[in-house]
Amino acid sequence: MKVGIDGRYAEGKLAGIGKYIKYLANGLAGLEVESVIFYSQKPETEIRHRGIDTVILKNSNRYIFEQILLPRALTKYKVDLYHAAGNAGVPLISPVPAVLTIHDIIPLGLPGYFGFSKIPPLSKASYILRTLTSCAKAKRIITISNFVKKELIGRLGVAAGKITVINSGVSLGKGSARLPNGLSKGKYILNHGGIDIRKNLDKLIAAFALIHRDFGDLKLVITGENPILLPKLKKLAKSLNLEKFIIFSRYVDETILGTLIKSSACICYPTLMEGFGAPVLEGFAAGVPVITSKTTSIPEIAGEAALLVNPKKEEEIAEAIRKVLTDAGLASRLVEKGLLEAKKYNWEKTAKETLEVYKEVLE
Repeated sequence: MKVGIDGRYAEGKLAGIGKYIKYLANGLAGLEVESVIFYSQKPETEIRHRGIDTVILKNSNRYIFEQILLPRALTKYKVDLYHAAGNAGVPLISPVPAVLTIHDIIPLGLPGYFGFSKIPPLSKASYILRTLTSCAKAKRIITISNFVKKELIGRLGVAAGKITVINSGVSLGKGSARLPNGLSKGKYILNHGGIDIRKNLDKLIAAFALIHRDFGDLKLVITGENPILLPKLKKLAKSLNLEKFIIFSRYVDETILGTLIKSSACICYPTLMEGFGAPVLEGFAAGVPVITSKTTSIPEIAGEAALLVNPKKEEEIAEAIRKVLTDAGLASRLVEKGLLEAKKYNWEKTAKETLEVYKEVLE
């Protein structure tokens, strides 16, 4: 079997869907499935594995890429099935059957999501049309949680029988030998889910302001890049006199990230909306306590292994941080449960279940 995979989310620094593409392709290669990863530009980090080929269909217009260049390439490279791995992108006219992975439909559930676009109503309409079209044209849809499946059924009217839930795996780099300058093991709280309006980082910073004086030189580390939101968050930290205690580390390489997670006092991830919640599982796998939200997909993924909070209440977030940092028994129980929970999620299982979907589509 030869599968074509949409690699556009893996063109830049690998995070989120980019990691999904990487680990899925590698997992399929381990099952002797050939893959052709289609990019719209040269990737920063090419996904390399025996049985994986790279094809660059250079074009910055996503509609030309999906509707013109991609169908031709699927025929040229004799692909048996196409996997649109990033929420949309199934061609209207495809020479082969397609599978679609939808990681979330957060733009439809989070008020104000399109507010950053030039013409919000147009952006929203385009998003809905592209998503609905891809759902209609795909033979099968994979969602990474039951929550996303319910969202597709409830918000977009997708037939339940067309959807298969396949959880993503958890990947955690071994880590480098040392922490970034200014950080010491166990002396910082980590939020490594990226910078976006749904990540609720202003509430996290407000919560940190409520407790930081009680914990000496404790720091808050926030990873990720966002040219619009990052300056605002820095301004907020400064207004609270916390600029020396809050570190914005921008994008962090996987090897450094592994060390950063394992050496943290806890993960605090009070996100407003998620389709899955990889940072939660990464905290579990690293053996550190996790504080996160009781909303959307998070309870499904976290089970009883995390301390769940209302993400809209900074006092509740602050109290959870205080509990984890002062109650060694609680922290130990969370770590123990988290390690067990993380074992349920692995990329080999994800690849095997995805391959079963491919086979069913090709029958």
